[in-house]
Order: sequence, then structure tokens, then C-alpha cells
Amino acid sequence: LLIVVAIELYPVLILSTIDKAYSITIYNAASSSRSMSIMLLIAAIGAPLVLSYTAFVFWTFRGKVELDETSY
Repeated sequence: LLIVVAIELYPVLILSTIDKAYSITIYNAASSSRSMSIMLLIAAIGAPLVLSYTAFVFWTFRGKVELDETSY
């Protein structure tokens, strides 16, 4: 259902009830080419860092939890 609505409204993202000129389209909502390039660089560096940190934490805390007298 969501895909059908998105196809029907394309290229409008948010439809204005006041005037169609105030609607937000994919063209006027897009960021500049420079900022998209910077965000791609940040994501290319950040995603492997997050994945490696997640793997490290998973590896560090693997195994069953042992309850002893100091546990609560």
C-alpha cells in the first residue's frame, strides 16, 4: 500500500493542502552535490567503524552469563 501511494505521488514527497506550489518534491528537497559527497565519505568511514565495534562488543560479551554471590 505504501509503495502504491509513493508511485502515485511521485515526485512529490509532502503534498501541500494549501497550494500545489508549496508541496515538497524530490527535486527541491535534495541536498547539494557537495554535501552528498561529504556524507558519502563520512558514511564510508563510519559504517565500518560501527560494524567493527559491534563485532568487538559481541565477541567480548559472548557466552553464557554466570551468576554467583556478587550478582544481583
